[in-house]
Amino acid sequence: MNMNWVRELLDLYEGNRQLVGKIEIGRFGEEVTLLPPFHTIAKAHITVHISPEGDFIRAFRVNKTDISTVIPVTEDSASRTVNIAPHPLCDNLSYIAGNFKDYAQKPKSNPEKKHHAYLEGLKAWAQSPYSHEKVRAVYSYVLREHTIEDLLSSPGVLPVDENGKIDDQFIRFSIEGDMDDRSSLRKCPPECWKDPTLWDAYIDYVKSKLGDPELSYLTGEDSPISYLQPRIGMAKLISSNDGDGFTYRGRFATKEEAFAIGYEESLRLHNALRWIIDRQGKSYGDLTVVVWESKLEPLPAFDAGADEICGEDIDFFMGDEENGAPVKEDNGPEQTQAARFLSAIDGYGKKLDYDSNTMLLALNIPTKGRISIMESSSLPTSVYLDNVKRWHADCGLIHTREKDNRRYYGMVSLKGIADLLYKNDSTSNKDSKDFKKLLPTVCNRLRPCIIYGRPLPIDMVNLAVRKASSPQSYKHESKWEQMLSLASSMVKKKRIEQGEKWTMALNKDSKNRSYLFGRLLAIADRIEYLTYKNDKGSQTKKDKKEKEEGFKQTNAKRYMTVFSQRPSRTWQIIAERVEPYKQKLSISTVLYCDHLIEEICQNFAENDFLDDSPLDGLYLLGYYHQSYELRNKNETKESEENENE
Repeated sequence: MNMNWVRELLDLYEGNRQLVGKIEIGRFGEEVTLLPPFHTIAKAHITVHISPEGDFIRAFRVNKTDISTVIPVTEDSASRTVNIAPHPLCDNLSYIAGNFKDYAQKPKSNPEKKHHAYLEGLKAWAQSPYSHEKVRAVYSYVLREHTIEDLLSSPGVLPVDENGKIDDQFIRFSIEGDMDDRSSLRKCPPECWKDPTLWDAYIDYVKSKLGDPELSYLTGEDSPISYLQPRIGMAKLISSNDGDGFTYRGRFATKEEAFAIGYEESLRLHNALRWIIDRQGKSYGDLTVVVWESKLEPLPAFDAGADEICGEDIDFFMGDEENGAPVKEDNGPEQTQAARFLSAIDGYGKKLDYDSNTMLLALNIPTKGRISIMESSSLPTSVYLDNVKRWHADCGLIHTREKDNRRYYGMVSLKGIADLLYKNDSTSNKDSKDFKKLLPTVCNRLRPCIIYGRPLPIDMVNLAVRKASSPQSYKHESKWEQMLSLASSMVKKKRIEQGEKWTMALNKDSKNRSYLFGRLLAIADRIEYLTYKNDKGSQTKKDKKEKEEGFKQTNAKRYMTVFSQRPSRTWQIIAERVEPYKQKLSISTVLYCDHLIEEICQNFAENDFLDDSPLDGLYLLGYYHQSYELRNKNETKESEENENE
């Protein structure tokens, strides 16, 4: 396996040492911390305030917004499950209080043994050359064996049941008081979990106890080795403790031959990985993907839609909020929106150094078990930005946001693609669970297309074309229109990959048979649709039934599936059925549509119009382009009429 990810994570840690121990807000609004080595995060229940001499001052229950606590750990306590290894400083009451058994609601296994181990460990650190004032204060306090009584005397701090019994609680310490003669304490925060000097003291203490340096298989350097590795969640990235399975048996005699990793560098690596995932990772079921720039400069997310990349603060969206009319620009709204999007992408590169790199890690992280690295790669950030830009430009059409019906240029998000391709119009709970299982597969297949510019999977393009060709299977018109836009974007992208030139604007010069038939279908659809707008008060029973069961479909949409298979014959049927609707429109509108149809028919090559073989997906792009131009022309006309009034 390419081990560059190891060096990248170690560099990530070293490059962000100033953030060690500082609380940030993660991707889900939770607190995120880059941990110092030999430390972890615990969820504290109670803060005990004591003096530098170890006298009890007061205690408070921890607010839910402040429970994350950086604590020192040993190699054994960091991965304790059934063992009783104590943490060196802050821990549960069952470790800190020697009389916990007398108060416990539920008997804990070996509480006396836990307490003895805790005291021995704390004593060793407090009396070592690497001790700290706060360590000695905590040790002095704990020796008095009065912790539970102090907590019970503080109202509302330690809950008790009707029998006066307590449950186990995690305790953290804050050292306060007169520190005039303790300058090192006076310069640091009183909270043990926020004091960098305390972290450094413990790091030096641990290093003093580590064994002789050996060759680390992780970096190729000599350093003290560890065979117990941290977890990411409940799963392990590195493990060798399976003496009965097939972790190393058959190739090596012992785990020492198969596996040797420097303890401190392993902790830095795991801490950096956990931090960057919590900070900016993206999850798709068990699959987690994290992308970061070498100096943590902001990057457009590879899986985001164009509307998300540009953000709400950029005047990006197509149309006027009040009346839905298109933005009127000299260049045309399409070119204007494309220029705004490309400008937004280019804005990300302005703060980057010329040697900036982007790192990507894709990991399968199960609830329990072993983490597998699906992909690790590094590429120049300029290449990453160019590829994201090209993805949205090659796929670039006008799409509609489902939440507010606002239109934007580019490509929909990766999750949006998965929703449209694999979710039904109305999805049951069972279907929803099945869909979640598909998300990692969709991400793995489309991620290389976005980040590395690889070809779009043809089966996904074909699926999009099939779904967009069946409007009758949709209950909501907006859903089908989103599917049509997606399919058209994917067809456009695939054609560009094949060396053709396509933009988001209507190609009036194209002589492609499928594209031309798609344009004809769009005109027939628009003629009938315009009569619905003009005849809202005279709906037939059939119209009302269609409205109740789903969106009202024109003849063009009803025949769309068969039209894609037998276009010439089906067009004759559609053209005949559209004739009565022309009588309800103005003469100018009918003449305009007839003129368009005539122009399109003149672009057909000899015998192409009579060719009844199936159309390829380009007919959808023709339908989309012609529909968009007709709708845009009509909305502009309505907007101008409203302004004149």
